[in-house]
Amino acid sequence: MFYVKYRYTLGGHMENKVFKIAKTHKITLKELGCKGISATYLTKIKKGHNSFKEKHIPLLVDSFNRIFQERNIDKIIIMEELYITPQQELDQLIVESLINKSIYFQEKQEEIELFGREKEVHSCKYRYIIAKHNQRMGKKEKALNIYYDLLNNFSCSVFFYSILIEVIRLEKTELPYKIYLKYQKKIDRAPYKTKALLAYNTGVSLLETKKWSKAISCFEVVIDMQEITKHYYNSYQNLGVCYQNLREYEKAVEYFKKSVSDPLNYNDLEICYTNIISCAKEMKNEMLVKITVNKLENILKELKNETLYQTYWNLGLSYLYLGETNKAVNAFEKEISFPINFNDLHFNSIKYLDSIKQLVLLYGHQPLKQQELIKIICEIPKKMMCYDFFLYILKFYINNSLEYEANLLIRKIQL
Repeated sequence: MFYVKYRYTLGGHMENKVFKIAKTHKITLKELGCKGISATYLTKIKKGHNSFKEKHIPLLVDSFNRIFQERNIDKIIIMEELYITPQQELDQLIVESLINKSIYFQEKQEEIELFGREKEVHSCKYRYIIAKHNQRMGKKEKALNIYYDLLNNFSCSVFFYSILIEVIRLEKTELPYKIYLKYQKKIDRAPYKTKALLAYNTGVSLLETKKWSKAISCFEVVIDMQEITKHYYNSYQNLGVCYQNLREYEKAVEYFKKSVSDPLNYNDLEICYTNIISCAKEMKNEMLVKITVNKLENILKELKNETLYQTYWNLGLSYLYLGETNKAVNAFEKEISFPINFNDLHFNSIKYLDSIKQLVLLYGHQPLKQQELIKIICEIPKKMMCYDFFLYILKFYINNSLEYEANLLIRKIQL
């Protein structure tokens, strides 16, 4: 019989296979034994005192097939069923360590990596898992190094898009855009959800670095796709932001109007209307400001119990623009009624302080109102209140003959 020469790894996995087949077909070790591999030797292997060698594989194949023929069992064993390649053994080791979660421990990682070096095999899956683990643990640089190693030095077709998504998500400045351009041909062939996600994340990175025109090209990929994906409406919102910063306000308004999918999604509508108002003021389109402010007021009635940082500050400025000072006062008062919360991403200390400055001007010669404001100012954390803010209010009191309020402010606030 002619046998093809294979590179074998004859570890515990092979023993398990041989003895499992024997047990399944109720073959004793005495029956399995033959010239070149005795029953005694098989017993030692089963007890873990010895192991199979490469030369044993064809002998075992012949022995199994002889027994099957004698018993009229319709089965033929081939060599590939008994051995396991180094790559298969590595893959099995990774699967087992995933099941028992040992893959996340240093000792198991060292074992897997040592095996890979000794047997000259590798696993993209293992490297990807470890990179994701480092990412979850906040070890961004370690994760990125592994991702780049996979992209540049390995053929990882199964994980390619997943790796690319993470790299673009983790990188900052203009690097994601360079990566996007480098792999654009592959990205264009990606499944539509993957393609949309890669384009969107790249666009967000560019938006954060104020590369408005480049960001536009990415968000346009998402909105031009036939299928509506997860970030479809967010892309319209971001396109509006880009065009607003490029001072193309009419285009910005068009995109903001398309950024809301659900007419009952009041939170999204609130953001949409606030953005449109900002553009309308820049366009000096008083009618559009007035119409949109009315729409925003109706939305805010639905959101009356929610903390909406910055919204009422924007609304107050809009009422000042329209010359409706009483409504502006109400809006600024609402803004500073919300608790100061540095942990909330939407809280903006500059706009909070500006709301107070606006109220100082709007209250004018109303001592009681000004004294109420001073009480609120006293509650502001020192780290948030700058000297210029304090000086602005003090100058207003002095210039407008509000000596008592000026002295009260000086006594209460010790910067």
